[in-house]
Amino acid sequence: MKDSAVVKVVNFAWFQGVWWLVILFQNQAVIPVLGLIALWLFLSSKRIEDIKLMSAVFVLGTLVDALLTYSGLFIFNETEALLSFWPIPIWLSLLWVAFAGTVYHSLTVFKGRPVLASIAGAVFAPLSYIAGAKFGAVELGASILFSYIFIALVWSVVFPLCFYLSNRFEAKLSQA
Repeated sequence: MKDSAVVKVVNFAWFQGVWWLVILFQNQAVIPVLGLIALWLFLSSKRIEDIKLMSAVFVLGTLVDALLTYSGLFIFNETEALLSFWPIPIWLSLLWVAFAGTVYHSLTVFKGRPVLASIAGAVFAPLSYIAGAKFGAVELGASILFSYIFIALVWSVVFPLCFYLSNRFEAKLSQA
C-alpha cells in the first residue's frame, strides 16, 4: 500500500479502532489488537520501519507508563494484570505499538517539526488518557488538571522523540 491520503485515513481509522478496543475491553482486546497490528504490518509500505519503531516505542511507552503508574498518577485494577510480571496492563503496551504504527503514515505532518510535535503531544495525549479514565480503563491518582499538566509535560518530550526515532530508523535503512 503506497502512502497517500487514503492510506493516511485508513491508518488513522485503524488506530482509532485499536484505541476504542483497548479502552472498552482492556485485556479482552489483546488478541484482536494483535491481529490488527499484524494486519497493518501486512498492508504497510514501510513494514521494516514500522516494525523497528513499534518495537522501540513498545519499550519506551511501557517504561513511560510504568513510571507514571509507579508514581501513582495511573492506577490500574489488580485484576487487569494479564501478565503478572509486566509493569502495566499489556493492552496499554499494545496501544503504544499501535500508536507507533501511525508515525510513518497518518502523523507525517509532524515529521521534521519537533516544536509542533511537542505542542500536539502536550495537547492531545493527556486528552486520550483522561478519556480512557472516563471510560474506566485507568484511574487517575491526581486531579484532572494536575494529571493533564503532568501528562502534557511527558508527552511534549515523548511525541517528538518518536519522530526522532523514526528518522533514525529511516536513515539507517537508507544507508544499508
